[in-house]
Amino acid sequence: MTAKEKREIIAKVNFCRSFLYLNDFLSDAEKENVHHRIRKWQDKYNVVITDAQLISVDMTYKDDTKEVLL
Repeated sequence: MTAKEKREIIAKVNFCRSFLYLNDFLSDAEKENVHHRIRKWQDKYNVVITDAQLISVDMTYKDDTKEVLL
């Protein structure tokens, strides 16, 4: 796994943690627990990420998407 891939993972999981917390899927305690797990992984793999990289994650939802049968 490259350094870029590790930064992308950190940014995505942090985004997901925030999304879940802000939409009441995680309590304060759960949010902190997830934060510590993310930091542990980040420290284990020596991932350095900037604030700009952290906030660069985006989510796309398309309500009018049609199911494609394969």
